Amino acid sequence: MRYLGNKTKLVPFLLETVDRFQETPGVACDPFAGTASVSAALKERGWQVHAGDLMASSYALQVARVQLDAPPRYPASLLPPAARNGKREIGYRALLEGLADLDDPGHPDDLSDGEASAGHGFISEHYTSYGAAGREHGRMYFSPENGRKIDAIRTRIDVWTREASHSEAAAQFLIATLIEAADRVANTTGVYASFVKTMQPNALRPLQLRPLEPIPRKPGAGACSAFRGSAARLLASVGPVDLVYLDPPYNGRQYPAYYHIPELLALGWSTPPEIRGKTGLIPDEAQRSDWCRKRGAPGALREVLEAADGRHILFSYNDEGLLGRDTIEAALRERGLPDSYAFHDRPYRRYRSDADGPRRSYARDDVREHLHYVRCA
Repeated sequence: MRYLGNKTKLVPFLLETVDRFQETPGVACDPFAGTASVSAALKERGWQVHAGDLMASSYALQVARVQLDAPPRYPASLLPPAARNGKREIGYRALLEGLADLDDPGHPDDLSDGEASAGHGFISEHYTSYGAAGREHGRMYFSPENGRKIDAIRTRIDVWTREASHSEAAAQFLIATLIEAADRVANTTGVYASFVKTMQPNALRPLQLRPLEPIPRKPGAGACSAFRGSAARLLASVGPVDLVYLDPPYNGRQYPAYYHIPELLALGWSTPPEIRGKTGLIPDEAQRSDWCRKRGAPGALREVLEAADGRHILFSYNDEGLLGRDTIEAALRERGLPDSYAFHDRPYRRYRSDADGPRRSYARDDVREHLHYVRCA
């Protein structure tokens, strides 16, 4: 998934830095997980990882990439009746093949009573040119065909998750699969703060549910976990760990406004949210972060360092962030052993969601990732 601050390309640099202070895998906490690329890389190395984030879409990706060790199995009731073939349970890949045949859940031949009350058609209505609300605001996030497909799949998941016997992890794994699929056909330049005014080639391709591959747990490693909530809450609940990896937001762009549609797919719309503005934003005040406010960032730094109980703390930040390098260094020296403090940095290609133009000009193409390290015990 395309994501601001995604560390996929920086994973080798991060792992190389971790190896400098702890070569043997232990227990790590990553409370700003985002797409969970760093958590997944640590798990693959043999670490037991506790990941977390405020965003519901991140939680789904954490479950898929960190918590689970293998794809779950699913009840055949997730498929339309004609596709069940008398089976009560099916595998993940077989389920995806069956869901690929779903279409507009408004069609009476494929709409159960439960689905009729599940807010079907929400994406198609509000985020494509097919729906009245979409046409009114000119929203073109998805093609009408892909909008209907997303509605059908998400509605089917929602009906299933109302059942007492449903598995939370299995549901999140399926939601993560849909989020990834929708992102590949989204008519955006990588973030959802705006949509492109003409349909791009990727947005005209049919939605495809590609299987995700959970990372198997290494022998002897403890179970990994996923968490939705504040960094301080996760750190307090996890307790002492070997590594606390902190990768907070670094500028004023609030993630709920830039990724409101993946968030909507994660939360569902059985109770339709009130949406606002040209881009159809959803309520997000509870997910807005002080890290994205110049006045709030210093306090957020103090709070998370007070909650961090790790032998090693690794703080990842950008050289264009709201917090200065000296501020972060001083806070880490105060939190840990002052003489253990170390600093590493690496240039990387800036993420661009658009090109330079009259209303937007990037200062430079390359930025630097700063890694601040301190040992605490």
